[in-house]
Formats: sequence, C-alpha cells, structure tokens
Amino acid sequence: MKSMNVYDYAVVAAYMVMMVWIGIYFMRYNRGGSDYFRAGNKLNWWIAGLSAFMSSFSAYMYTGGAGIIYQEGLTGSFILGSTALGILAGYLLFAKLWRRSRVTTILEFLDERFNLSSHQVASWTYIPFNILYCATAQYSLAIFITAAIGMDISYVIWICGLVIMVYTLLGGLWAVAITDVVQFLVLLPVSLVLVPLALLKVDNFHSFFHSMPPGYFSIPSQQYPWYWLLVLMLLLVHGQNTNPNAQRYFSVRDEAEAKKVALLCMLLFIAGIMTWTVPPMVMRYLYNDLSPYISLPNPHEGSYVVIAMMVLPHGLIGLMISAIFAATMSSIASQYNSISGIITKDIVAKLAGRDFTARSQLLLGMAATLAVGIITLLLSLAMAGSGQGSFKTMMKLSSLTGTLIATPLLLGFIYRKAPSWSFMFSFTLSAIVTLLVAFFPPLVDYLASLGPAMEFTVTTLAIFFTGLIAFLISPFIFKSSQREAARIKTFFTRLDTPVDTSREIDDSPIDHAPLAGFVGWMSIILGALILPFTFIPAPLPDRMINLSLGSILVAFGGLLYYLGKEEEPEYGRKQESGVRSRKSEARR
Repeated sequence: MKSMNVYDYAVVAAYMVMMVWIGIYFMRYNRGGSDYFRAGNKLNWWIAGLSAFMSSFSAYMYTGGAGIIYQEGLTGSFILGSTALGILAGYLLFAKLWRRSRVTTILEFLDERFNLSSHQVASWTYIPFNILYCATAQYSLAIFITAAIGMDISYVIWICGLVIMVYTLLGGLWAVAITDVVQFLVLLPVSLVLVPLALLKVDNFHSFFHSMPPGYFSIPSQQYPWYWLLVLMLLLVHGQNTNPNAQRYFSVRDEAEAKKVALLCMLLFIAGIMTWTVPPMVMRYLYNDLSPYISLPNPHEGSYVVIAMMVLPHGLIGLMISAIFAATMSSIASQYNSISGIITKDIVAKLAGRDFTARSQLLLGMAATLAVGIITLLLSLAMAGSGQGSFKTMMKLSSLTGTLIATPLLLGFIYRKAPSWSFMFSFTLSAIVTLLVAFFPPLVDYLASLGPAMEFTVTTLAIFFTGLIAFLISPFIFKSSQREAARIKTFFTRLDTPVDTSREIDDSPIDHAPLAGFVGWMSIILGALILPFTFIPAPLPDRMINLSLGSILVAFGGLLYYLGKEEEPEYGRKQESGVRSRKSEARR
C-alpha cells in the first residue's frame, strides 16, 4: 500500500482551488433567488443529469458502501445499484410533475396544494433531517481520507466542510451543477482504471470465485434478506424523488428535459455498479481481515481505499482522493443549496408575510448556506467522536426519516382527492410512530431484539404504512373549504399544463455562456495536472497509465472546448425571438 507523496498532495490542492474558483466564477450569473436556487430554469439537461448522478451518492459509496460489498458480495452491489430503481420512478412519473409544478424549492408547492401549516411543518422538519444527512456524508468522507493518508479525521472534516461551504455559498446552483460535472470528469477515469488494475491482483479466478464465503455471489444474503432489500427500494423511490434530484428536475427548461435528466442519471448508476463492486471484492479475496492494516473502528469500510493505494500510480492517487472529495462535495453542496432555498423561500419569506426582492432572496440564501455549512461541520465532528460506522448511521437515519415527509409530499402530486389537511394528518401520525420506535424504551428494546435487518424493515414499514393509510383515508375524515378546493384545483390545472418556455423563461446572460467550452477547459486543466506525472520516477506501467489518462482528459476537454466555441446560444436565440414576437404582438 503506497502512501501519498508531494505530487498527490499537489493534485488534491489544485483540485480544491479549482472548486473554489468555479464558485467565484459563477457568482456573476446569480441575480436573484431564482438563479441561486434553480439556475433560472436554464440548466442544460446533460449538466443537470450529471449533477443529479453526482449528488445521488457521496463518499459513503466508497466507505460504508464498499464495506457492505466487502462483507456481503453481490448483495452489497445490489444495495448500491438499487438507487437506479428509485430514479426510474422519477423518469416514469415524478420528473415531469416536478417541472410542471414550477417551484423554486421542493416544499414550495405545499402551501398551495395543502395549506400554510403543512408547508411550515414540512419546512421546519426537513431542514434538521437533511443537515444530519450532510453531516453523515461528510463523516463518511473523513473516514475514507483518514484511511488513505492518515490525517486526523477532524482536520479532514474541517478542510472538506470549508471548501464545500465556500463554493456553494458563492456560486449557488450554477456552481453546484458545474462543479458536479467537473467532479464527474475526475471520478470517471479513476474509477474505470481501478477495475482492471484491481483484477490484475487476482492470480487465480477459479480460486477467486470459490474461496469467498458461502452465498457471497448470491442475492439476497443472510444478513440482508429479500424483505430488507424491498424496503430499501421503497426508501430509494422516496429519497431519489424528493432529494436534490427533484431540484434538478425543475431547474431545466421543460418536462421533456426533466425526463432526460432522470434517464441519464439512472443509466450512469447502472454503469457505475461495476466500478463500485470489483475493488472491494478483490480486497476480500486478498485480505479476509483488514483490521491489521487500517486503524478504523470498522476496517472493512476502508477496503476501497486500500486497493486504490495499492494499485494506482502516484498522481492518480491524488486524483482518486480528489474523486472521493468530489463525490461527497457534490452530494453535500446540493443539499446545502436545497436547504438554503427552503430557509429563504419557505420559512423566512412566509414568516415575514411577503415576497422579498430577487436581490434580498440571493443574500438570504447565501447567509442560510453559511449557517447550514457551519452546523453540518460541527455535527460531523461529533459523529467522528462517536466512532459509529457510516453504513449503520446512514441506514438508521434513513429508516426513521426516509418516508416521514416524502410519502405525503409525493402523494400530493398523484392523489387528487386528498383534502388540504391530508399532509398534516399523514405526517402527524407518522411522526408519532417515529418517536415511539426511536425513543420508547420497551419498543426500542423489542425492535433491537429482532436483529438489524428486521429492525430496519419493521421500523421503515411502520412509519411508511402509517403515513400512507392516513393520507388515503383523509378524504373521508376532512373536507376542504370552498376556497381551499379552488386553490387545489388551480394547482392541478398548472400540473396538467405543459411548460411554455417562450413565455415562462426570461433571457439572461447565462444563455450566451458556452458551458460546454467552460467544462472543456476544466477537463484540459485536469489532464494537464496528470500528464507531468509521466516523467516522475516510477515503473513504466505507472507512467503509461498517467500518460493515457492525462491525454484522454486533455483530448476530451479540447473537443468540448471546440464544441462550446462553435455552439450557437440556441436558448438565447429562442428567448430573443420570443421577446420580439411578444413586442410585435403588443404593437399590433
């Protein structure tokens, strides 16, 4: 297992500087809250799709996720890859509905679809739950980096937290989305090259397949039976259609592009399963016990980093560390932007009883991002002190909070008979069940006695079915007033109305920005960071790997830059044409 050297640290430092610079660059395109929280509905679908993919996972995939593959084999791979099934529901149904809702935050429509009380309760509940998610993701990253370079876990949390906070604070959703694309360019080559390099460590594939524990290459496993997997998929349908993926759906131009976002994200997840699966499996074949090599409370969570540090050449080790930073930064930055939008639009504006100016929304959003970043950082430090495994932490958090808000939120789109108080009725009963299974000692002890898999299943299903049944029977208990019924009817009329981009989206400077060219430049810079490592003292195969990947990144970046330079600002032309047409109609 290699250790990082000065070249690797230089790559990581350059990458961090690049992320901050992107945030500074895209400050110029944020003129108000709409730009800051939903990119003015101008995100290109391919940018939004890559961003959705990157924001759907974090370093958890390389720590807790890799650990579960190391322990459980193909069942662990299925657990990670099943996220694609949650995104499939977005492609088939929710992507279109989110875009037609014409919202700025994922909770904004609750006021119109239900009532102000529902809107406020959901907003105040959503924020702490998702800050906890951000803290868990940041903690997972710290586990990975600590295993890789031996740096104190608290230092890693501080560095990661500050960098994410700065570029998200400055650039808003534009910076989040573009950095996601750049982070994808970092993640992709390292993940792809690691698979064959890991397989080269396997001296006998017959032994590889027959030396693993019984059931290692079957689904399900004894530890995670079929009912556990089904409940996980239920959570993923909820999570992948109410988390920042939903923000990507309503940040593109129309519902057709929203569906493309979901499709691209789903296909990338399916393709990514192999890159996440092979390295930890090879580690299980090579080392049945990692505790002598990794000083972590849960050594199996370092399986991916160990194999990477064994087979990657210097330079790519730095890029690999940057890639893991990238995965977590993307996930957390997306949550920061989403949470700050909810604080600004759904809480502060509602409490003030008025809409703020675009400039005021922008400043409030930046202040909220700063506050959320600080709280997340402190919570991550507290988790690091507890020593709890990241996979167990993530699963426990998901079982208690995954459906609490998401069930009535998504049902509000599709169950039109539900009256104005259906959200509060569903949420309240689910919250009571959540408190009981989390804090009522006899029930907590009973669930713990069932074993981890059954505890997770029973807890999740109890909360989900309570909310589902309550929502479905609500029309027989509550009735909307005439005024509320008219407001709900207006909401569904809008949901049935396709987006008219020529009338609903204004022209802005970002329409004329060659985004493909900008991303191309970032790829060229990344490739230029890798190419010099061809000349450092190292075995010839290591040099050839650096030369190949560096050349690919430079060539790909050059192609994107050429396309970006040649691309006509089509969206801008359409907007200008629409403006001229409306002016002509007005004169006539």
